[in-house]
Amino acid sequence: MKIVGISGNPYANSTNLKVLEKVGAELESQGHTFEVIHEVKDLPLFNPQTEYQEHYDIVNQMRAKVKEADFLVIVSPEYMGGVPAILKNALEWMLSEATLMQKPTAFVIHSPIGKHAVEALNRHLSIMGATLKEEWQLLISYNKRIERKDGWFQDDSVNDQLKAFIQNVSTYHHQIIFPKQ
Repeated sequence: MKIVGISGNPYANSTNLKVLEKVGAELESQGHTFEVIHEVKDLPLFNPQTEYQEHYDIVNQMRAKVKEADFLVIVSPEYMGGVPAILKNALEWMLSEATLMQKPTAFVIHSPIGKHAVEALNRHLSIMGATLKEEWQLLISYNKRIERKDGWFQDDSVNDQLKAFIQNVSTYHHQIIFPKQ
């Protein structure tokens, strides 16, 4: 299965990007392809005027990567009771072409509190028509987010939750290959 990932904080030292990369490495070890879309940090601000949209190659490249993927994984912090503007901007660019319509989408909120970002991302992705399931959503709160050098967390209960999340994404592949008749 071809999976793409987006970080709500896509910068090199971001813990959210590191969690996304760990999820991606684990999915790759299970035979999937995984690519992080780093371009979200370079996108222009969303402009709903369609005549401007066709001029942005970077936007079209991001949309194409998401459209071609079988699955989207997002890892994000919570900013001011919602998702970061950089992530919302990327989502807004995808909304205008229904890029996420029926796209299986999973997310991890990795933040001090996070419950507001979970609500906001559920709302945004639902509006966009993404396919969402509870088992494709994970909140890792602040006191549980200390990482080890191997990319896992100090708290084994968080590791178990993250492993279950990864497995839930990975097994979606079987639903594609073996549809019910």
